[in-house]
Amino acid sequence: MESAAVSAFLNSVMGRLFLLLEKEYHKHRGLAQEAQSIQLELSMIAANMDDQIRALGRHERTAIARLYGAEILDLEHDIEDCVDRFTHRLKCKQHGGSGAASSLVRRMAHELKKVQSRSSYADEIHKLKRRLKEARQRVIDSVPVGQPNGLLSMMLDTSKPCRAITSHPVGIEKPMKEILSLLHEVDGEPQQLRVISIVGFGGLGKTTLARAVYDSPRAKETFHCRARVSATDTSPEIGQRIKVILRDILQQVVPKDSMDLDVDNNLEASLKEYLSDKRYLIVIDDVQMDEWRAVNSAFVDSNTGSRIILTTTIQSVANMCSHGNGYVYQMDTLGEEDSKKIAFLGISRSPELEHRSAGLLGKCDGLPLALASVSDYLKSSNERTGEFCAKLCSNLGSHLKEKHGRDIDNFSDLRKVLLDNYYSFPGYALSCFLYLGIFPSNRPLKRKVVIRRWLAEGYARSESLRDEQDIADENFKKLIDWNIIRPIDTRNNSEVKTCKTHGIMHEFVLHKSLSHRFIMTLPPDHPRVGANAKSARHLSVHDGKLTECGASDVDLSCVRSLTVFGDAGGAISYIRKCKLIRVLDLEGCNDLRDDDLEHICKLWYLKYLSLGDTIHELPRCIDGLHCLETLDLRRTKIKSLPVEAIQLPHLTHLFGKLMFDKDDLKKKKKMSKLEKFLSGKKSNLQTLAGFVADNSKGFLQFIMHMDKLRKVKIWCKRVANGDSYMRDLSKAIQKLTKVPMDRHNDCSLSLDFEETCEDFLSSLKLEPCSEGSEYDLRSLKLHGKLLLLPPFVTQLRVLTDLCISSATLSRGLLSALANLDKLLYLKLIADLLESFEIKHGAFPSLQRLCFQVKSLAVASPTIEQGARTTIEQEARTTIEQGALPNLVSLQLLCPDLVVGLSGIDIRHFKHLKEVTIDAEAAAETRQHWVHAAKNHPNRPRVIESEELGPCAIREKRKRCPAQPSLEGLDSSLKKVRLSESSSWSQAIVRPIMGTDTMASSSNPIPLHADESGGWMQQPSHP
Repeated sequence: MESAAVSAFLNSVMGRLFLLLEKEYHKHRGLAQEAQSIQLELSMIAANMDDQIRALGRHERTAIARLYGAEILDLEHDIEDCVDRFTHRLKCKQHGGSGAASSLVRRMAHELKKVQSRSSYADEIHKLKRRLKEARQRVIDSVPVGQPNGLLSMMLDTSKPCRAITSHPVGIEKPMKEILSLLHEVDGEPQQLRVISIVGFGGLGKTTLARAVYDSPRAKETFHCRARVSATDTSPEIGQRIKVILRDILQQVVPKDSMDLDVDNNLEASLKEYLSDKRYLIVIDDVQMDEWRAVNSAFVDSNTGSRIILTTTIQSVANMCSHGNGYVYQMDTLGEEDSKKIAFLGISRSPELEHRSAGLLGKCDGLPLALASVSDYLKSSNERTGEFCAKLCSNLGSHLKEKHGRDIDNFSDLRKVLLDNYYSFPGYALSCFLYLGIFPSNRPLKRKVVIRRWLAEGYARSESLRDEQDIADENFKKLIDWNIIRPIDTRNNSEVKTCKTHGIMHEFVLHKSLSHRFIMTLPPDHPRVGANAKSARHLSVHDGKLTECGASDVDLSCVRSLTVFGDAGGAISYIRKCKLIRVLDLEGCNDLRDDDLEHICKLWYLKYLSLGDTIHELPRCIDGLHCLETLDLRRTKIKSLPVEAIQLPHLTHLFGKLMFDKDDLKKKKKMSKLEKFLSGKKSNLQTLAGFVADNSKGFLQFIMHMDKLRKVKIWCKRVANGDSYMRDLSKAIQKLTKVPMDRHNDCSLSLDFEETCEDFLSSLKLEPCSEGSEYDLRSLKLHGKLLLLPPFVTQLRVLTDLCISSATLSRGLLSALANLDKLLYLKLIADLLESFEIKHGAFPSLQRLCFQVKSLAVASPTIEQGARTTIEQEARTTIEQGALPNLVSLQLLCPDLVVGLSGIDIRHFKHLKEVTIDAEAAAETRQHWVHAAKNHPNRPRVIESEELGPCAIREKRKRCPAQPSLEGLDSSLKKVRLSESSSWSQAIVRPIMGTDTMASSSNPIPLHADESGGWMQQPSHP
């Protein structure tokens, strides 16, 4: 609601102002009172709007309410700009000159500027107050006499798209076959009620698929008691909506001559009684969580194999509805050929049309509803050429926003879907949503980059005491949950690493952001900044060939972020005009020069700075970035860091492969000042990923004073006579890992010792912990030459995440890992893997196990039934039955392992959800795994992967060749069962299949370098 968003803003921005004014209250008493008045006015407007919205009895906002919401947001931005300018002038120190006289002159000049600032600020305050009063009066005047809900008189159109479902949908054959296979039990499984949730972005064809399954001859033969209803209803009352759903179902399943005339009084009981001994199929379209909770109890499990099929756009709803023994089916977009079949249905496909329509189809991104809308638009025109498609492509955003003239509105259904998503994000969450328009649609988004930028922009505020990081994570998860952005790579804790906005949604978001002047983009074909940049908050340059004069007469004081992809041209000159800029993302900028950093370092309010590979040196004037929180130098050629960067008071995240500047290390006074800064608990550094350690003084020694560190990456160099070096390294690791026993340590450590000797880590020892403390670490990554497991690893009692990368992994090293009973995720990377045993009861907590190996040193592995192998078997890798009792994901990225384990009974892994096999495995071996998955109660997905290098894999989408003796195996790959013991946050499906299908599945399970430059697996998991 508006009050919550406004309260969050006031707590953050106005609180900062009041804190500053308190220090000089006698000078600024009048200004403080004016600021309090603004705070009250803004709160009153938001409260007035919320009162009227609540009167409607639902959360959706009307068109008028949204206009007022936008006006409040503009006022908040202007108030924040005003506060920032004023506080900056008061807090900035004046530089230059020396001596007492010079100091006196500077102080007098500074005080004079303060007086001028107060006068200027007072004028701005009065203007803002006048705007606030006018805005509040407009809200009050919008309520007609006798109509308390005047603000809400323009109701939202909550009806769903009403496009007729075609009798022969394109690309539906395979998805339909897959859903039909879920209507039957796996051999040996008892007949029971299961819920199948079909989930995906609006317009993917969920309703079409569910209806096709419902109307299929196979479903009609299997289920004689059937009903298909829609949960969509404009009634704001949940009770009324539930009543409509239950009555519609009852009317379809109960014969008319048996219908009780008084059934409306007890719909749930009547339906439950009638279904108690039936085998039924119920389809509920577009269900929400509250609706499912209300109707769920009416469906009894009569152990007859009944099925309920639900469709929803929200992933969490699908997961909840199918939790237990159900299945979640993730819809996917169409392939290129199927997209053309829909877009050009009944239209002659000339070479010119196909060539020039590529951009338009790319924006549709395989979304059936978008393609059908384009098809209707083309059919309504006399001009069906590629040139016409190109024109539509450039104007597509405006069609998504509103109807054009008196023409037939071919995009109305698509517009409703997009607006439904848009209106679901209130306050700052909406700003996070619109923020996606900054990034090009063809570039993957990095989750942590986006979240850090949100935090820097102030888009994760809350009226509560909740941490802003948690709020930003929650907003991102909602975008994923609503399938607005789709994951590309996921981490080992199921967190998304990289993602992509749906093509048509990106076009909609971009147009909305531009029309609201929230962002301004400068593509290559429009390289000049226009007058609308004056109020734009975010500037995005996509390969713009700009000239410095392009912005010479434009006010860019409101710009809070500048993002450059490709050549920036004259856009770099804009930086000087962006006095209040918070985010400067130049990682993808190709023509930034070292000299440009001199101007960047004057941006006092800058919080986020990332630089690209054209930068070689960081200037010492970096200390001018007083508010900097994130400094990302990973893509630069910078190797040495001036100590001024470490002394930035707000620096939280530092990325790169860095060492201290050698000249700085020689200056005792400068290093003493740094030590005093760190020992005085002034450092806010939480991420240091990372630094190069050797026997010279540097990060390794100063890390002892960094109390807030949570993530560290260290590159270890080979040194001669390194006793002191190892002692410093041991102390640094002790500092990071030692915690009280009653506190969980959420830290992660990555050690790269590739350049050192084989026994380097064997001499690394941790001192015995004192009573009441222990060594703890969430994640550990080791990359280098390892013969045995380093002793300090076994001292990490609660280690949950471990990745080991070495040329050879020995039997002794692997046997020692079994002592880590709290381990959840284990990845082993090697050129050569020696034989080992995984015995009964080993790895009791492990959920994900990944082998990424080039070759085995001995015979292939097997699974043993007893507690001991024979002498003949001792030379082989073995996995005993009873080992890995909680395994969810097994990744065998080695052809020998795939072959050797293909004969095991994976039913013993009761929680198994996915098996990843090497892309080079033979077709026959793949079929063995497919067959095993088909007969597993969970029906785990089988994923084929191809190696991308020593640190990464990606999924290779191939369709398994059909085998007469293995009928229906393809469909078994897309099914995922949610067992009751599973804690997965998502159950998703990825088949080995072609690209022209409409349905299917989940995310690949890539293994790639992590954010710190490590080599940890990034699959999804609970």
